[in-house]
Amino acid sequence: MKIKRGQQIQFSTVLFDTLFGLILFFSLDSFMEIKDPVHFIFYLFSIIILVHRWISYKACDDAFDEEVTDSGLDLIIGIVQLVLIEYVVLCARWADYVTTGWFLIALIVLDLIWTLVWRYVGKWHTRDKNKIKAMENELNNNLKIDIVAFVVFLWLLLLSPLLSPLVFVIGFIWLYIIYIILSFRYKIIDLDIF
Repeated sequence: MKIKRGQQIQFSTVLFDTLFGLILFFSLDSFMEIKDPVHFIFYLFSIIILVHRWISYKACDDAFDEEVTDSGLDLIIGIVQLVLIEYVVLCARWADYVTTGWFLIALIVLDLIWTLVWRYVGKWHTRDKNKIKAMENELNNNLKIDIVAFVVFLWLLLLSPLLSPLVFVIGFIWLYIIYIILSFRYKIIDLDIF
């Protein structure tokens, strides 16, 4: 018996929603064990990173629809991204700030690879020129934002031996907040604030 195409596409969405939800759910109980305020704020912010990546994933589903959701490569990259996100949250839980930063950079690099593949290698199923132009515009914006994020986080990590944990955490949080703002500003995420 052959599975209908629509059911295959729904599987990918359900799988990722479930996995994101599980990471979030199993991360919430750790807050009770954290006593240091800097560590607490950093761990809380790792949950914000998780939610931001989840919203970004959903925004990609909305923007690219069946163009990417029925792709095996997209499924594999998505699973690797979830593993990296899980390590971001786990390292933040252990107060390993620098390792958290390296896993975040790996996540950004993987996002860059995904963007480059879909921008320059991937084949569009649609023939609608306006939709193709809109998708390519989203990919161009994502590419620019990821390159900037990669460079600034790399600088922060290279400077980390010279920084106190508090300064590193403040820098990390501010840089990721700017990354979130850029993702809203350049319409990778189309949610309105109000």
